[in-house]
Amino acid sequence: MRIFDSGYSNDFDGPGTRLVFYLKGCNFRCDWCGAPESLSAEPQTLHYPERTVIAGRDLSPEAVRDKAVAARDFISGVTFGGGEPTLQSVELLTALALLREAGIHTALESNASTPAYREVVLAADWIFSDLKTANEQMFQTRIHPGPVRLEQVFDNLRFAAEHKPDFVLRIPVISGVNDIPEEQAALLEVCRDLQARRPYGPLRVQLLRQHHIALPKYRALGVDYPCEGATPPPRELLEHFAALLNENKMQATLFG
Repeated sequence: MRIFDSGYSNDFDGPGTRLVFYLKGCNFRCDWCGAPESLSAEPQTLHYPERTVIAGRDLSPEAVRDKAVAARDFISGVTFGGGEPTLQSVELLTALALLREAGIHTALESNASTPAYREVVLAADWIFSDLKTANEQMFQTRIHPGPVRLEQVFDNLRFAAEHKPDFVLRIPVISGVNDIPEEQAALLEVCRDLQARRPYGPLRVQLLRQHHIALPKYRALGVDYPCEGATPPPRELLEHFAALLNENKMQATLFG
């Protein structure tokens, strides 16, 4: 599989300390993306003032398993992020199977848009999936100007909500995308539908506040950052949205 980075995180990309592999290539083009080097499936060079970084190298499923086994004394599991990991489903499924055989907990971070999503969901232990908008026009304009339709994302999210006890919905709260009452009311209805389908207890929702941490990456790649200068939604707006979700018996948390 092709990755653009790997590293460790604590209690964000799954429970406990995670070894995270970031898979390269994404079918979405969110104009606020925090990892522009993840979008192309091809290797890329980032030219920073003080260094040069190559984003893109190949790693076999066996190498993923071996690295996780070597680190098992201090990690709680392995997480696959992106990019969109399910675009590399063949190797990803092999890696998930090898990790399961080794007794290592696995997690997936996905935009829930691909045909391979459901098979990968069933193979992983913990699922994070994004819900960015409930508006098809917004989806086509600022997220995916391509053949995928928002209903396909909804269908996949319903599948995950119905089949995975450890399923977390992530909503990035973005200026001009979903930071107005009408958009959040529509997102709330989608969340209510997912909540109603779950046999496993409350739907967990993470609200992720927009940031501009990736601006140096865009400059290092020599590409424009479409959201440069945009003011992130105020934290109070996320707190209000979280309160609405919690009032509807969900479990909402804020980041950022």
